[in-house]
Amino acid sequence: MLAAAGASPLYGMNESVGCVLPSVFAPEEAVMPDQDTLEKQLLAELREMRDWVSIAGVLHLLGTSSWVAGREAVRSILDCIDTSTRLRIGRVDSQYREIPKPLPVEDLLERIFNIEDAADRSFEMMQLFIDTTDNSDEGT
Repeated sequence: MLAAAGASPLYGMNESVGCVLPSVFAPEEAVMPDQDTLEKQLLAELREMRDWVSIAGVLHLLGTSSWVAGREAVRSILDCIDTSTRLRIGRVDSQYREIPKPLPVEDLLERIFNIEDAADRSFEMMQLFIDTTDNSDEGT
């Protein structure tokens, strides 16, 4: 019933309060598209948002949450960015700092997944922003 109304798999009905709340207790691992499809989805989202999108934001678009996402889901996103000529990633601390390619995928995964607390791990993913390169409109 809720799915028919277009609800995200991240949300479920809390009947005791009659509202939709994040479904943290029944997480679903995102089904990751192939790299070409993922790249197209990322570029479309970046065009629509007209802004950067974080790793956490991409996971949400793919039907999961950065609170529950597994290492392989994040690896797929990082691998896609690493092999794309149209995407780049950077970290935002006091300013945006691009992470040069080839991306240190294993180091980034270690930095994220060595954090035990889900909220802190999610925050780490929120600090990694995806953007387009100068040639991002080629071939679209």
